[in-house]
Amino acid sequence: MPRSQKLVLGAATLALSACVSSADTTPASSPPKKPTVIDIAVDANRDGKADPADMADQAFEERAAWDDKHGASYLANLDDDDGDHVRDVEDVVINSAADLADLAPIQVAAWPDAPAGAVGTFAIDEPTKQLVRIWKKTSEGDYALVGGALGPCATPIAGADDEGKASCGMYAQSFTLTTDEVRAGAELRIEGRRFRISDAAGSWDGFVNLSYSVADDKGAKFTADDGTTEDTAAIRVAPWVLFGNLSPFDTVWSSSSSSDFVKDMTGPIQAAGLTYNKITFGSYNDQWTQDYFQTAWTAIPGQDGAVHGMRVANPRPWSQPGAKLPMTWLINKFLTTDRAAFQIYKKDQSGDSFDSHGNHDLIPPYTNGADSFPLGRIVHGSGVLQETRDFYAAQHVQGPPLVLDTNWLFVGHVDEFLSYVPAKTPRGWKLLVASTKLAKSMLEDAQMKGAGSTQMFIGKTRYDANGNDISATTTIDDLLANVDLMKWSEEAQVEIDKNLVTLKDAIGLTDDEIIPIPTIFEEACEGSYCAKIAWTPGTVNSLIYGDTIMMPNPFGPTIDGADMFAKDLTDRLASPLNALGKDGMGLAVHFVNDWYEYHILDGEVHCGSNVDAPAPFASVRWWETGR
Repeated sequence: MPRSQKLVLGAATLALSACVSSADTTPASSPPKKPTVIDIAVDANRDGKADPADMADQAFEERAAWDDKHGASYLANLDDDDGDHVRDVEDVVINSAADLADLAPIQVAAWPDAPAGAVGTFAIDEPTKQLVRIWKKTSEGDYALVGGALGPCATPIAGADDEGKASCGMYAQSFTLTTDEVRAGAELRIEGRRFRISDAAGSWDGFVNLSYSVADDKGAKFTADDGTTEDTAAIRVAPWVLFGNLSPFDTVWSSSSSSDFVKDMTGPIQAAGLTYNKITFGSYNDQWTQDYFQTAWTAIPGQDGAVHGMRVANPRPWSQPGAKLPMTWLINKFLTTDRAAFQIYKKDQSGDSFDSHGNHDLIPPYTNGADSFPLGRIVHGSGVLQETRDFYAAQHVQGPPLVLDTNWLFVGHVDEFLSYVPAKTPRGWKLLVASTKLAKSMLEDAQMKGAGSTQMFIGKTRYDANGNDISATTTIDDLLANVDLMKWSEEAQVEIDKNLVTLKDAIGLTDDEIIPIPTIFEEACEGSYCAKIAWTPGTVNSLIYGDTIMMPNPFGPTIDGADMFAKDLTDRLASPLNALGKDGMGLAVHFVNDWYEYHILDGEVHCGSNVDAPAPFASVRWWETGR
């Protein structure tokens, strides 16, 4: 080899030796491993956002973590934000910013370094694919319907276990994300098609189980840095929560057909700053506004500690002759932005009077020993459809419902003998209960003082057993001498007392928390069926909002220039005597003439009116109960 070549080789060898020597003393660093991100986030910390970077959202995203402080929820999106009389969950667009706000967030975390060909798969559990819808934000900024119930949906029988089956066209349990979407992450939204309807074995428990995985172009799943191939989370449908007498109402509803009734209702409602919606009789031919629909609410945590939700009206399962089904009226006249409509029952024209909502009420919040109901407890009378009882129990936050016996009543409703009013007491409310004992003792006391010949119901008429108009005018003496009325009232008192035992045991009520309301009962018959109904106007059957109570005008005997029954009610309810009202100084008592439109037709003020309220719905958020 020429000398010059040797010299070149030697130089190369020296250079190599130098490199080896340098490597031995200062090792070269390897590039850092890029993370593999397979992650979804839900609003588990209840701040209104789903944030993969928020450890609280990540740590409490599973169903087992659900408690009074953690766990994500979503709404049944049953209102109508675009005013087309179609519930938002039944169309195929997100109608507006208001509609978007009704959809709970889910976030797929970005994996910026996902390899080419990576495909993400987002899935919901098979049983819930017909119960929810999943929307994905597109690169154009709008939202595409990608999972769950797809296509426009007909208004379903909303209480059925298979709600929406074959009514939405298609269902997708899962959908995929492109490589670009896996890298960028994806903003998803979820909306519900119905509430939970039963606790029975095999029924949906209200949770939607979510999963997310990423696979390569050959279908092999990538493994995340924590050693798993998929991330999971759970999100729960918000419950239906019934309004009660202590709710912050802003709206009153009644039929416009009852002129005397509307006249007496209007002033006090307007003075309280409430909206009075008078339903035209041509719009809906049923004056029993309390009975054919019931008002409730549903909500989820919003941003900055707010509550976001909607009012929900549910109809009874049958209509009066000549009237449309109540659900039809609700869709056409009640449904709008943040006003939803939802059926509980499975079959139209089912049930009977027991399923009218005068037989369904809410005991205000109470604690009795280990039993605590911070959002109140549903109470209903006899004969309620099984699916309705199941639905109430399945909401958990106001149950299990307390059941009272109303078989002894002609109409069969709990509002015929009880109601609730606010009070400045440790419990915050007191119970009003119809009392035939008080009515009789008041009449006997007036008789003993020489007022036995004083007339009541002057100028009024009522129907006899054959439906004929007869004079209602009578005297105290004649009333007390009416053996049948006295006997029927005593029998009614026995039934009332039985129900009071149930209420006292359940709630822990003391006698000073119970206010008797004087009432005389008669027996009414339809064919062979006979039961009790208020013979005097049933003043316990009242509309309560805020510190106001609107009671049937009793048209009682006028003694010393005052209606004996009206004076008694005013003295006890409108004064500090019973510490009623939020300040304990008494309620504003207003008497409503409901004699012809309601009383002699077997109903009263509460039967002919309804109420609902805006957000924030309640001082206690349902999720804070942990139920």
